[in-house]
Order: sequence, then structure tokens, then C-alpha cells
Amino acid sequence: MLSTGSVPAADSLDYWRQGISEAFVPLHADAGGGEFHGRMRVDDLGAMLVSRVDADAHRVRRTPALISRSERGRYKLGLQLHGSCLLVQNGRETVLRPGDFALYDTDRPYTLAFGEPTSMAVFMFPRQRLGLPGEHVLARRIGLDEEPGSLLSPLFLRLVKDAGRRATAAAPLASATLDLLSALLTEQLADRAPAVPHDALVLRAKAFIDEHLADPGLCPDVVATALHISTRYLQKLFAGEGATVSAWIRSRRLEHCRRELAGPQALGKPVSAVGAAWGLPDAAHFSRSFKAAYGLSPREFRAQALAG
Repeated sequence: MLSTGSVPAADSLDYWRQGISEAFVPLHADAGGGEFHGRMRVDDLGAMLVSRVDADAHRVRRTPALISRSERGRYKLGLQLHGSCLLVQNGRETVLRPGDFALYDTDRPYTLAFGEPTSMAVFMFPRQRLGLPGEHVLARRIGLDEEPGSLLSPLFLRLVKDAGRRATAAAPLASATLDLLSALLTEQLADRAPAVPHDALVLRAKAFIDEHLADPGLCPDVVATALHISTRYLQKLFAGEGATVSAWIRSRRLEHCRRELAGPQALGKPVSAVGAAWGLPDAAHFSRSFKAAYGLSPREFRAQALAG
């Protein structure tokens, strides 16, 4: 619990700034002058921090300098309860009114401007919990007139009400709400993605994969992020091609290994080095995958190619 009523009026804004910085991430806070009133309750539900903030008109900012000293890898979701709020992030501005909510990233600069006494529920959780490309979801108003808003706002409101009274019982609901948020936003992103034709996205994905085959860390999440789409939508694109993204990456790596093993450039080169050069550093895994694809181990295949 945090309340400016526990400190002298002259210290209230400094006290508020320190309190919200400790509860969430380091923030600057300023108000229009005069006495400032604010109170906040924060509950830890395991999967997320759940809070309710009631305060006079003020503004909070997350600056590049503050971010450089305290990256957290967190999303915050603000659900407007009373009054209004202007959220600015990623070159985008959105106004939230009661029932609206929006996501913002604590590792990117943002501003929340409350022009009047206001109440907001704030939920903070790890960014990877959603698995979404951030630039497409940040600072976008989601209201009760949209499916995600109509389904999720009541759940978020329930979390705020239940957190203080029975946090243990609310923890599973918090995790389930994040799962539903991820699913609904992924579906929403997929609906918007056809601005780029399906075939063009598949070609771009395959081109990116071919350019990065040597990177052992190449995976569906990396490809989806590069294309600014969700991993779920990327998998949907490749399902239309009759393959999974991981299977396509593996097949392209093995094809390059096969070509190299069949050519003179592989002479005197350890078989394991060929696999490692194409993103398959585990020699045993490379040998098993190659044999499953071509019926021979890499060593046997090279010997047969040389004999031929």
C-alpha cells in the first residue's frame, strides 16, 4: 500500500515518485503544482503484479536514461477505471477512457499523462509471456467495442477486486488471463497481416531463413520477429506450405550440408565441421538428422559421393 496521506503535503510528489518507481520501474513524475494526492495498492500474483492507482492529475515518464540503468523486459497493461489518460509510446498516441486498456513496454520510452483525477489498474508481467512482436501492439487502444476488450476487461477487473482479498485464489486466474490475452492479440495481429500478401510473407520468411542458416540460434521466434508478425501466424503460413517452420529450417540446413559433403570443398574437413557451419553444432544430432533425411550418415554419404 502507498498513500501520500502518510507524508507532509510538500513531500507528497517526491514520495509518490519514489513509490511508483519501486513498485514498477524507475519513473519521473511531475504535477501541475500545489498539493498532490495519490494512493496505490500492489499485489503479487506470481504471473503478474496487479495494482490499482488513484491519483490527482499528473504525468509519469520512462526516459531512455532510466531505461539504460534498469531494463526489465516487462510489459505493462493499463486499464482505465475512471477519468482519462493519454499514453504515448513508439511514435503512437492513444487516449484511454473507462473500460479501455493498452499495452506498453517498460524498456521503451513512454509517457502517461493524466489531465484530471483518475483511477487506473496496472498489470505488469514478463514480455516473453505474450510472445508478440511489440511494435504492433504497443500504445493501441483496446476498448469494450472490440472482442479482446469485451472478453478481457471483466477478467482484469476481477483480478483487481480479488487480488487484495484472496491473492492465492486469484493467481491461477492471472495466468489464464495472460494466456487469453496472448491468444486474442495473436489472432488480431493475424487478421491485420494480410496487408502483406501471404505468398510474399512466405518468400520473405524463406529468404531470411536462408540468410541465417549458419546461426544455431535461428528458430521460429527469430524469424517471426524479423518479419514483424507473431510466431503463431508464421506457423500458420508454413502450415499452408505443408511444413512447420522448424522442419523447413532443418531441411534447408541439411540440404546445404549434403551439397557440401558431395563436393571437393569437404575433402579433409571433419564431417562435424560441415554441420556446424550450417547451424548444426551438435555432431550426434547432425548425424541422426542427416541419416533420417537421406538414408546414410554424413560420413557414409561423403564416402559414397567421393567413390562415385
